[in-house]
Amino acid sequence: MKTNKLIFAFAFASLLASCQTPATVSSAAPVSEESIPATTTSETSTPSEEGPSSTPAATSSVKEDYVDNELRSDSGLLVTFDAKGARIKSIQTTWSIASSYKQIAKDGFTVGRVANRIANGKFTLNGTEYNVTKNSGQHSLHGGGNSWQGPFANATWTKVEQTHSTITYSLHSAAGESGYPGNLDATVKYTLSSTGELSIDYTATSDADTLYSPTNHLFMSLNGNNSDANHKLWIDAANYTPLSNQIPTGAISSVTGTKFDYTTEKNFSNNESYDDNYVLNGTGYRKVATMTGVSLGLKVDVYTDRAGLQLYRDGQGNICLETQMFPDMINHPEWDQYGTTILRANEEFHSKTTYAFSVIK
Repeated sequence: MKTNKLIFAFAFASLLASCQTPATVSSAAPVSEESIPATTTSETSTPSEEGPSSTPAATSSVKEDYVDNELRSDSGLLVTFDAKGARIKSIQTTWSIASSYKQIAKDGFTVGRVANRIANGKFTLNGTEYNVTKNSGQHSLHGGGNSWQGPFANATWTKVEQTHSTITYSLHSAAGESGYPGNLDATVKYTLSSTGELSIDYTATSDADTLYSPTNHLFMSLNGNNSDANHKLWIDAANYTPLSNQIPTGAISSVTGTKFDYTTEKNFSNNESYDDNYVLNGTGYRKVATMTGVSLGLKVDVYTDRAGLQLYRDGQGNICLETQMFPDMINHPEWDQYGTTILRANEEFHSKTTYAFSVIK
């Protein structure tokens, strides 16, 4: 008992002494904020009984979540991408189809340096004649190269950035590639809005005068069945460029009374073949076409700042609406009023096209 009293007295004396002793932290080295391990909110907080946290940090974290090479819209659109060709691999939607995805577009590869054909693979720029790769008979198609799709479609682009709503790719095309002058640096930026508008922004610069006229070769079947049946089409173009052996004659002809007349929306002529350029009405960024998949109840509005639109139908029944400058434009000075495919040294090229997908109202 005596021993316990002594222990208690000693402990009480020690406690009293510590309360009277000045703190000595100030004599030590200052504590740096960098030396303190950072802790996140998730490590220190517990779930609130009142519901999930609504702090800005938590909201920002959720908003920036994404899956590599995928963009999703709030409206039910899923777009997947591939660095090869900086391409749109697939566009799928859940609109009007319960909870399952159905593919409505595919294989939208980037075309360049020049979309469509250059006659005999030749053009003259600044008094110098250039010969570019012939990959479509006697002609150069989509920039030449070893396939009809062109070199940009078969190149592996560098993905330089991805956010929850954008994906950006870049490519360096060396001077002399497929016969084109100038070292060209190109970018393609895809942006998907919450409502289903897929925009494509093209930019490029070159260290020498060259040609540049890209497009995207997106195959669409809005009924989700790889068929062009049960589609309606409207194109804002009163004229088109007639062809001779797949090369424009240089004429600008009216669509009136021809199979090319879609100035009023009508059923797509799926029994006809198409690989033809329309002279779009107006200038600047504007709506130029609408295609509707009647069976599934979907439509796409096409916006662009380009002068032309290529209507193409493949052997499977998929339809392409390719925004572009005119085929073989470099060899037709009579078309200068519509624009040019020439990119001058150290000037920045910029063009924008949007495919706005929505439900028929």
